[in-house]
Amino acid sequence: MRFGTSARLLRHVLAFVTLLACASCLQDGRFGALGAAACPPLFAAGEPLVMNFSANARANAKVRAFVAASKDLIQVSLQAEATAAEACQRMGRDLGVPEPEMAPRNDEPGARARAACSAVAARIDMILRQGVQVRVQAQPPACQIDAQAKAQCEGSCNVELDPGQIVAQCEPARLSGICQGRCVGGCEGTCNGDCQGNCSMRDAAGRCAGRCDGTCAGSCDATCHARCEGQWQAPRCEGMVRPPSADAECNASCNARASFRAQCQPAQVMVAVSSGAELAARLAATLQANLPALLHAQIALGKRMLGDVQVVVEVGSQLPKVVGDAGAQALACIAAGAQASVQASARIQVSVEASASVSGRVGAG
Repeated sequence: MRFGTSARLLRHVLAFVTLLACASCLQDGRFGALGAAACPPLFAAGEPLVMNFSANARANAKVRAFVAASKDLIQVSLQAEATAAEACQRMGRDLGVPEPEMAPRNDEPGARARAACSAVAARIDMILRQGVQVRVQAQPPACQIDAQAKAQCEGSCNVELDPGQIVAQCEPARLSGICQGRCVGGCEGTCNGDCQGNCSMRDAAGRCAGRCDGTCAGSCDATCHARCEGQWQAPRCEGMVRPPSADAECNASCNARASFRAQCQPAQVMVAVSSGAELAARLAATLQANLPALLHAQIALGKRMLGDVQVVVEVGSQLPKVVGDAGAQALACIAAGAQASVQASARIQVSVEASASVSGRVGAG
């Protein structure tokens, strides 16, 4: 690498370090204007899977799959918090909780859901202490991953290796292809030159002009094996199998994206209370109306995919080391996506805990 390129890359890396260090700059409801400026595809309209982030095909596939998964994760986390917060706010109003008690104290991820659901949980505790007993039968939401989204993402991960990369990475004895030049090795077609072995036909000068059962040193009109003194055309590497981790990041992002885009049937609940008092009736009515949404936030948008959320966070932390010198745009989007994914993970965790603080009190968790 030339010095000028190294210097530019160093400046970009330093800029990304500054970006990640400024965590407070990325804490607003849109996951940060700075993050949006660093990687517009992460927040703007459009499908990241069809965008280009790097000139390196393999790195580009990994980055766009990660950006696509991170983008979906951001949306799911916002939906989880909004669903939990709004369900608890409706319950709070039904139960007479003052609005200021349900207002968030800060703008940390999940703060809306935490504030509203904590206030409602406290009001339910007060009602239950009065002797009201609640029985809830709940069928959790049933979800099915988006197989089409997974297939589309995995398709974008399948990239052809650059011919030069195949030649550089393959062991010489395993390399084959069409040789424009002089083949030195096995020839599956006609060998015109020296044959160290049995030759099916020779010309007037005694050189091989047919199939060579051995090593050919000359032109080969079909597949040449081992060495080409010239230029390989469509080279192949016998036994060249991608290491198990070669596309692990891409596949992990695709699996997570399919989970984030799952279609879910709503939860079903049946609520009964032991008392006919007015407050008990209000509690039963608001639970019947709002528990399905709360369970959707808690399970469908939360617990069900916590493992996939953690996978995206881990991919974001490892990707810079995997893609290497993928270019400025790729590194910027990895940095922004990694930061946003951490925040989204926190938002979902808080939303799950907030939802459970209410559903668990009535035996629906």
